[in-house]
Amino acid sequence: MTSPSIVWFRQDLRLADNPALLAAAEGPVLPVFVLDDVAAGDLAYGGAARWWLHHSLAALGRGLAARGAPLLLLRGDAVSLLAGLAQETGAASVRAGWLTEPWARAQEAALSARLTAEGRRLELHASTHLLRPDSILAGSGRPYTVYAPFARKILAMGEPPTPQEAPARLDGIALPSPGLALDDLALLPRPPQPDWAAEFGTAWRPGEAGAMERLARFTAGGLPDYPTRRNDPGIEGSSGLSPHLRWGEVSPRQVWHAAREAGGEAALPFLREVLWREFSHHLLWHRPELTRRAARALRRLPFRAGPGIACRLAWRAHRLSGRGRRHAAALADRVDA
Repeated sequence: MTSPSIVWFRQDLRLADNPALLAAAEGPVLPVFVLDDVAAGDLAYGGAARWWLHHSLAALGRGLAARGAPLLLLRGDAVSLLAGLAQETGAASVRAGWLTEPWARAQEAALSARLTAEGRRLELHASTHLLRPDSILAGSGRPYTVYAPFARKILAMGEPPTPQEAPARLDGIALPSPGLALDDLALLPRPPQPDWAAEFGTAWRPGEAGAMERLARFTAGGLPDYPTRRNDPGIEGSSGLSPHLRWGEVSPRQVWHAAREAGGEAALPFLREVLWREFSHHLLWHRPELTRRAARALRRLPFRAGPGIACRLAWRAHRLSGRGRRHAAALADRVDA
């Protein structure tokens, strides 16, 4: 009898082009999401991210259940919970996507050591990036520190692999415990808090289907004018894909190929922004101290009114232009100082 695999969903909340899920789908599978705020420390998800996560998990859960493998929701120490599940179910492996955040990498290391000691293994896949974050190095053998040569290196490698379809069926195993209901994760605003997220749903549709809908809309209409419109705060000139990419509801490979198919070479300005995302993860992988040190560098910049305007626009329009994001980041850094 084939041993089951546990798929540990984190920032890859989708079915299509999910290497961890597709590898596990060759046998029995147990999909799991663990909310572990303690491991993230002061980098734990904020309110808006938790709102999005709630609705994204709801969509993912429906998709997995329809294919025969319900999503198990847990809360607590991810390392202990996953290792315990592996022992309880007889799973030979836990599969997940690579992450670059230092706290997430510490989790992976601890879980890998725990599983290895028990004769099991943690297998990581490139689910949230075009390439493994440690696979691109300069000619000197050192990590890149400048974007332009990093981007040239990836572009010279040719197109990324073609995205893979979602599995039609999954061989789900019986849940060892019922787990938590989604509402038990308490991700949404609750009384006596005001429902500050009440209007979010009018502008956004979290989940894989919402991500693919927005990608199709952008490549059909917004891609040609992207280079000139993306920094204009008065119009919806950006792709709107950032939160979908952040939670892995669409993969960078899906975004890349959809843009190429729609725009050919004209898609390159947008694809270079996708590579900026890759470069940011490349830097964080090789310099984990950037979660603390980057803010100190920003504090040397002169403060102007732009950040406040950008944040007000973000609240009312639920989006930011490319330049607005930089202003907002500067203000967030000042508030954090």
